[in-house]
Amino acid sequence: MTDDKKTVRLNRYLAMCGVGARRKVEEYVVAGKVTINGETVTEPGRQVAETDVVIYEGREISPLEQKYLIFNKPSGILSAVEDSREQTVIDILPPELDKYRLFPVGRLDRESEGLIILTNDGMFSQELIHPSMGITKTYEVELRRPLSEEKLIEWTQGVEAEGLFIKPISVRRLGRDPLQCWFEVVLGEGIKREIRLMARALGTDVRRLIRRRIGMLELKELISGSYISVTKEEIWSYIKDGKIV
Repeated sequence: MTDDKKTVRLNRYLAMCGVGARRKVEEYVVAGKVTINGETVTEPGRQVAETDVVIYEGREISPLEQKYLIFNKPSGILSAVEDSREQTVIDILPPELDKYRLFPVGRLDRESEGLIILTNDGMFSQELIHPSMGITKTYEVELRRPLSEEKLIEWTQGVEAEGLFIKPISVRRLGRDPLQCWFEVVLGEGIKREIRLMARALGTDVRRLIRRRIGMLELKELISGSYISVTKEEIWSYIKDGKIV
């Protein structure tokens, strides 16, 4: 029997190689995109030894140096690794980072801007977005039209949108021009375009959406399109204990 200390599950190995988060790489394995020593493997739990040759989509892969970037995403850029038509967050990074096979953690849609984390650590990504962690995300939102007090109360109590009941953790007004249009919205486990769906259910739309915080990590000083590189220990400390970047 192979020594467990010298092997690792295939899904974890792929995550360590920067292929993607653990749940995503399991799909790749089941789809037959991975071979070990020339054998196509479709079991995510297959053990990988240090001496094994692992091929993903025709390319040999191995664990990468783990990278963690805190990034201020500009509006108009996709939170994706690649796209045939539009620029992604990876496209606007310096070319020397290409070798790390970074990917964005979680969602921040094309029109939105602000705080996002880029990494090649699939295990970290999976842990960060898992609902059991209870990590909230805080947004500053400008609506296209002023929102009445009645509508604000409705928003805080939750709204029906596209067959879903969506309720933020909290919503409060911000004293910013144009008045009655700016709000701070805190979300827990999010769904795709959640704030935009809620706004439309309230009879308005989003003009600008900025992610300001992930947990206690707050974006204030980092200019749009720029990033800082941190360690895994630092990023967790910032998210759990607080840090302004």
